[in-house]
Formats: sequence, C-alpha cells, structure tokens
Amino acid sequence: MARKIVSKLRHVDFYRKIPSDLTEATLAGGSLSIAAAVFIAFLVVAEFKSFMALETESHMVVDRSPPGELLRVNFNISFPALSCEYATLDVSDAIGSKKLNLTKTVRKTVIDEVSLRRVGRSVEDFQRPEPKYDDAVVDFDDEDFDEEDFKQSLNEKTWDAHMKHYDVVVVNFFAPWCSWCQQLSPTWEAVTQAIHEKYPESDGRIRMAKVDCVANKKLCVEHQITAYPSIRIFIHGSDDVTNVMGQHMHLAYYGDRTMEALTRLAEQAAVAQGKPHHGITQASTVSQEGSGCNFQGMILAKKVPGTLHFSARAPGHSVDYMNMNMSHHVHHFYFGNKPTPRRRKALVQYHPLGLTSDWSDKLSGMAFVSNYVGATFEHYLQTVLTSIQPKKNKWARFDAYEYTAQSHTYDTADHASVKFTYKMSPIQIVVNEKSKPLYHFITAMCAVVGGVFTVLGMLDSAVYSAKSLKKKVDLGKQG
Repeated sequence: MARKIVSKLRHVDFYRKIPSDLTEATLAGGSLSIAAAVFIAFLVVAEFKSFMALETESHMVVDRSPPGELLRVNFNISFPALSCEYATLDVSDAIGSKKLNLTKTVRKTVIDEVSLRRVGRSVEDFQRPEPKYDDAVVDFDDEDFDEEDFKQSLNEKTWDAHMKHYDVVVVNFFAPWCSWCQQLSPTWEAVTQAIHEKYPESDGRIRMAKVDCVANKKLCVEHQITAYPSIRIFIHGSDDVTNVMGQHMHLAYYGDRTMEALTRLAEQAAVAQGKPHHGITQASTVSQEGSGCNFQGMILAKKVPGTLHFSARAPGHSVDYMNMNMSHHVHHFYFGNKPTPRRRKALVQYHPLGLTSDWSDKLSGMAFVSNYVGATFEHYLQTVLTSIQPKKNKWARFDAYEYTAQSHTYDTADHASVKFTYKMSPIQIVVNEKSKPLYHFITAMCAVVGGVFTVLGMLDSAVYSAKSLKKKVDLGKQG
C-alpha cells in the first residue's frame, strides 16, 4: 500500500531529475552562473531596502479637525514708521468674534527705523524709572523774552525762548480738526490761566503751553507726535529722561483731562522744581530712541476666516492717518507649530503635490513699502492643512499648514492700516504611513530568484544549442 502511494507521488513530481552522467558543464554556463548569482544578490538587496522603506498613501478629505480646535497664528512684523505708543493689534473673524488691542500673547518692542534692531525693552515691560536730572540753574537774559499772551500757541520761533525761561513746560500738542482736542481746549485754557496767575512769568517755574501741529508740522515731527492731543512734560527744555536701563524716554501725560486733574499735574510739576517723576503722578515714559515698532507673538483663533488688523489707535486720541506710513517688514508669518527638521523632511518627501522651500512661510523676509503716506496694505492668505499619520504611533499625528499669499496696497482717506486676512481650506490632505506586507517581500524574492535563474538558463541553453548545431554542421562538412 505504501509503495503504491510512493509511486503515485513520483508521477506528480514537478522537479524531475536528470542523471548527472547526462549533464555537461560548459564555460559559458559557468560565466552565466556567476552573473546570475551577482544579479540575484543585487536584486535581493534592492528589494530588501524597498521592503524596509515606508510607503505613504495620500488622499484628500473634508477637514477632520476636532470641533473647537483652534488655529495658532505666529507672526513677527516690524513697522519702521509706526510708534509703539499708539500701535495696536485687533483680531476678528467671520462669526463675529473680536478682540481689540490684543496684548496678552503679543509683545511690542521699540525698534530703530533704519536697522530694525531692538533699542529697548518691550512696551509691556516699561516701568517707572528713576531718571537723571540737572539741578543747575539756567542763566536767562530777560531782554530776550517779551511779554506775551499765555493763550497763544508756541511756534518754531518762540519755542527755544520759552524752554530756556521755564524750569517746566507742559505742552499740549493739538490739531484743530481733532474732536478730542476741541473738547480739551476750554479746559486747557482755564488751567493755563489759573496756573499762570499763581506762578507768574517772573517766577520762571512752570508754563502751560500748546502747539498747533497743523501750523507747526516740523516742530511736532521733531518731537515724534503721532496722535492728538499729546501732552508732553519738558524739563529744562527737554522731555528726555533716562531710565534705569539707560534708555532715553519721552515724559508724557496720559491721565484724566479734567481741570482738577490737569491742575494737579501742573501743581505737582511746579512743586517738583524740574525734577521728573518727583511726585508727578499719571506721568509715563515712551521711548524716543526709535520711531518704529515690532510686533511679535501669536494668537489662537477659530478655524474660520479671520483678520489680523495692525493700526494706530489710542483711547482719547485722534491719529493723523493721512500722515501715517504703514510700511512693514515680515520676519515670519506662519500657521500652527513650526515643524521639526524630521517632520519638515517627511512633509517634503510625502506630500503628493510636492512642496517648495518656503511652503510654510511664504511671506518670510518680505518688505512691503509704500511710496506715499496714508496707504493700507492687505494680505490675503489661503491655507491648507496637511496631516501625516505615522505607522508606529497613531497618536503622534502631526499637522502642517501650507498657504498662498496675495498682497496689494491702496490709498485710504480715513484709516491707514495693515491687514492679514486668512481663510482655511475645507479640504485636508491626509498622508498615512504604511509598510509592505511580508508576503510581498517573499513573492518578490521568489520572482527575483526564479526569474533570473530561468532567463539566464534559457540563455545558456540557447548558447549550448548553437554550439552543438555548429559541431554537427562541421562534422557534416568533414563527412
């Protein structure tokens, strides 16, 4: 019974053997065998590397971001001609959310208008300094100083004489068209009259003055006046005080504008005998070393169309937008977290459409300059989310945002500003990492070994047959 089974198995043998005495080794066969071994080894190594490499599967889906997930917007922008004193950032979106004068996650820093370098501490970090002051008495020749009406505005011709004559000069820089200035005007006149009745000209201790910035534009530009009314306190002819960091600052007043508050300011300044911050409340300092401002920080916004709005604004002040220059330099502007070098490499490698070198920060290093004042800049950004899902850790998904940018400039008569409007694409690119199944590798190995062996075996057989045929032909000719 067993012999019958063995006999039947022999009949289905696919690999029948040829007796060794019927085989013949040839030089061509040896050469092809060595070539086959080398070729098979090369293909096995190549196939093994391909098997070990990760494959990706890319597809586009409707954005699968979790409900309520926030979009991080990162920025670092310098405004060479915008003073940090009134610079603000407002954020709004399409569903009605609005945040005015955002400061919690934004840092404003005074910068040099030419080099854009930082020249002091951030605006939020300013503290009341202990400034330097000069107790020396300034010599003055009464013959150079004429009797005058204290209600008259100072101008470029009378400025120096008044600064030399008085220890303290409190100046209201105003514009006739400013509604806040018009509201302040009668109060300022009343305070001026009361103070000069108490401290006459001969006393030389304090002077309440005002400057029309429309008629004396050069004088106001010299003192970096960008909004009206601006009340500055000049000590011995200068509003320059130096804080503990060695930074030069303007001495300005931001308190109430009632007669009581302004009278108290003047009384304190008069009693202080020209010593800044000695009992002068509601007086603050603003950097005068640079006329520019740098915004750096981030916001967390809902994934709906929104706008970052940079402009000059302050409560109780009117900004002259027609003379405002909103030129700016973008150091970086990108969405989400900045990818690590490994993730950046993976994004460039796996993205189905390919990525350019500046794919995550198209505006980086770009300068937008206006040839005229009063211009508004608008940047329109459309961003697409790409998500890569690693094979080994499904919870380690990382996202990256690519965006396109379109920018333009136009003239505005009422409100010069810079706007960054962004819009999220509803389409999300999902890239899944995956490895090849083991059976793919086994199949490939069989194909490599069998294919090379078969093809070169057929070639060897053809060569052998050709030689055999030639021998027969030669023998026939001899016979």
